[in-house]
Amino acid sequence: MPLEGEEGVHEQPSAAEPAATEGTTSVVSTKEKQPNVFVRAIRATFGYRKTSLTLFVLLTIIFTVAFSSYDNSLDFTIDLPETKYEKELLDASWLDLQNIAQYPHSYGSHANDKVHDYLKTRIGQTIKGKSYIEYADGDERILYNSSKGVVSYYESNNLLVRVNGTDSSLPAFLLSAHFDSVPSSYGVTDDGMGIASLLGVLSFLATSKQPKRTVIFNFNNNEEFGLYGAQAFVSHPWFKQIEYFLNLEGTGAGGKAILFRGTDYGIVKHFDKVRFPYATSIFQQGFNNRLIHSETDYKVYKEAGLRGLDLAFYKPRDIYHTGEDNIRNINIKSLWHMLSNSIDFTKFIASQKIDDKVGKDEPAAYTSILNYFFSTSVTTLSTINMVLIVLFPVISGPLLFISVRYKKWNISTANFFSLPLAILLTSLIGAVVVNQGFRYANEFLPTSRPMLLVATTTSILLLIYYVLLNGVNFISPSGDQKLISIIEISFIYWIALIFVTKGLSQNAIGDDHTGEFPFTILFLLEATASLFGLIGWTFTRSVKEPTGDEEPLLNGHIERYVDDSSEEDETRNYQEQDDDEEDDHHHHELTVKHLMQHFGYDWSLQFLLIVPISSLVIYNSGWLVIDGINKSIQESLVAENLIYLLIQLFAQFWILPILPFVYKLNRFIVLGLTAFAIVGVTVISFAQPFNHDNPLKLRFIEKDGVAHISGRTRVGIADIIGDMPSVKESGVKVRCESLADGNEDCFYKALLPGNSSVPAVYVKSINSTAQQAYINFGAVQIDAPQSRLCSLDFKKVRAVVVFSDEITAKNFKSIPDGFSKDSKGNLYYKDISGIDVAQLNKLGWNKKFNFGFYWLPDIDDDATTLPIHVECFWSDVSNPAYDELLHYSPNWVTWANRDRGLVLVSDRIEV
Repeated sequence: MPLEGEEGVHEQPSAAEPAATEGTTSVVSTKEKQPNVFVRAIRATFGYRKTSLTLFVLLTIIFTVAFSSYDNSLDFTIDLPETKYEKELLDASWLDLQNIAQYPHSYGSHANDKVHDYLKTRIGQTIKGKSYIEYADGDERILYNSSKGVVSYYESNNLLVRVNGTDSSLPAFLLSAHFDSVPSSYGVTDDGMGIASLLGVLSFLATSKQPKRTVIFNFNNNEEFGLYGAQAFVSHPWFKQIEYFLNLEGTGAGGKAILFRGTDYGIVKHFDKVRFPYATSIFQQGFNNRLIHSETDYKVYKEAGLRGLDLAFYKPRDIYHTGEDNIRNINIKSLWHMLSNSIDFTKFIASQKIDDKVGKDEPAAYTSILNYFFSTSVTTLSTINMVLIVLFPVISGPLLFISVRYKKWNISTANFFSLPLAILLTSLIGAVVVNQGFRYANEFLPTSRPMLLVATTTSILLLIYYVLLNGVNFISPSGDQKLISIIEISFIYWIALIFVTKGLSQNAIGDDHTGEFPFTILFLLEATASLFGLIGWTFTRSVKEPTGDEEPLLNGHIERYVDDSSEEDETRNYQEQDDDEEDDHHHHELTVKHLMQHFGYDWSLQFLLIVPISSLVIYNSGWLVIDGINKSIQESLVAENLIYLLIQLFAQFWILPILPFVYKLNRFIVLGLTAFAIVGVTVISFAQPFNHDNPLKLRFIEKDGVAHISGRTRVGIADIIGDMPSVKESGVKVRCESLADGNEDCFYKALLPGNSSVPAVYVKSINSTAQQAYINFGAVQIDAPQSRLCSLDFKKVRAVVVFSDEITAKNFKSIPDGFSKDSKGNLYYKDISGIDVAQLNKLGWNKKFNFGFYWLPDIDDDATTLPIHVECFWSDVSNPAYDELLHYSPNWVTWANRDRGLVLVSDRIEV
């Protein structure tokens, strides 16, 4: 039968024609009948055949993984400096980092003083002879409400530098980093590289033309245990000049420095001025929604009204705060990435007046790709989403109606429900496989091999989809099932986009949605492909079932999903193809356009439109999320539940783009997926979850002579402790107690420090209890030699006072609410709702704390005493128990401090 519109092109020979004619004229050489090489190549590559689809799928997987790996690679995307000046700048900063990180240098250690003095010397050398650059000691004493029921006292020794600008009308720009580490870490990434970068930026400004805008540096202390250095700087007079800031931080241990978060679009958009932008608001959403249980100085500055960015290293968290955060494990490119971006951002902000109006009060959604930065305001993104949400049903609805009502597109019930039911069933099976299978077999494997879990889960789910969807299609052959699936997936994204847009419209800390921008891209791609298909059905003039495995382009012809019995069936020679098609076409009239119209090449257009970009967006987003939080499985059961859920979601979403084409996967890729799934399950079942590169992270503190080790349950803490020589030789019993959120605390009698002095805390009442109009007053003196940090727990006092010298009981009614300071230098904090904890931080090694309380006695209690529990911490005293653990524990275990020190000594007193 001739094609519609081509009547007479292929006329059947008359029965009266002589047989000789048939024998002489119908015999044409293979060369004359066979299409040329170009046409054959197009047909072989782009025809809707299993082999072609398999090739496209494999290329997409390779492209996705390779592109994402390249974009997230420190080695491939960050170039070391080439100019002599920048090389010298980097070398100087690297030397600074080496000097800063010689020893652990927490606020409670003597090494902290050495780092402070080193920085003061380096700053003096850098700004020498520069009249427009000045230095100041940040020696504030502050007493403030750090959280509900908690009051903190801090003595600051920040180092402050001000590079005065030529235009005093411009608000100042702040650069901030902290120079303390935790007691268990050398602090190379957290935050040595931030401090070294500040020194590099200061050197850059000191050797450049005086900036237009004033730039202030805050080299602050004691960030680790309360963000104290930043909080103290808020009280400094220079702080009033500042409007913008860049905080440099490290919540991991090396890699690339990522833009964690920004206060608003108005400042975030300028991050495109740096040479190596690396950013995603996915991390901003995670941080703002408290998925990461740590904070940075960014929080203090934002709450104080500044606008700025948080630039930080984010992985790996099993090395973060351990002795493995050292120079050996850091690449100099990591330092250059942070330093160069800090220089570029500072240079831009300091050189001109920036736009203060556009996006000032709006959160930003942002990302980067191949060192290109893209950002938009939440309002703009919401507007785009709303337009897409409205246009999709307005355009696709009528097209779908026309296709079904007038073009006779028959969509059976089985065809319509096959994909939704397959997604539901596969999700349930996937949940069982992951939670009851992988998680049961190797609970903590995500810490070392998260992508193996993702890849294996993806393979299993894809095989299930293949069986389910082909089974339905075999029972009920579909009319363009590919297009049906594309439309249904578009609808899924459409629903998701509605929820995303609703969230963006009320975006807030704790309910942040700025990291959900990928849904806009995914929906746009899928919806566009579905519209192409519907337009094809709408404008087709006939419905004709094609032959073989071919499917016409956008013409609504019914697809045939046949199960080729052999690869030879798919790659049959062109002589056979030409014989099959001779009734429809003249071979000499075939053109590329003719091929595109009649040989089913629309699938390749739809595939290329949907799959490669969608695959990359989903994979890269999923990889960043998993890579950012997989180590958190060692911190809590809540984090573990989240990680296993994300693995399932990652696999499901990565499969979605290819689902419309899953029918055409050939046997080789099916066998490959099966083999990979089998190997993956085997490795998952027997692999060790922890190794030298991905260690188990445990936390240590010695409390009153008892060593306490905490970590996740079922990781073998008792066995690790039991292998210590002192434990085996003494026969001491190791006891373990359950803690909240899937953790446990194992403890045993610690080794004594030999001839070294044992830390001690002495607490005494230094003022007899006095009563003032139903308010009791009392004071204590805390003597903890060589300790800088103490904590006091008590029951609902109404006011506290830190005495600078003489202890006197001020009238309670005369004390104003909140913070106040009297003429004698005594600091007060009053909170009628009650204060339960006081955290004290001092600089003097042998200085005593003189602390007073005002409290109400219980109504049914005639006693006037106040019970107080005091704890003080030491970071660098002799600690044989900790040293033994470092020396004898397996190489797949790292150690971090559990609290503000490695040794805690407590005392109790009643005032």
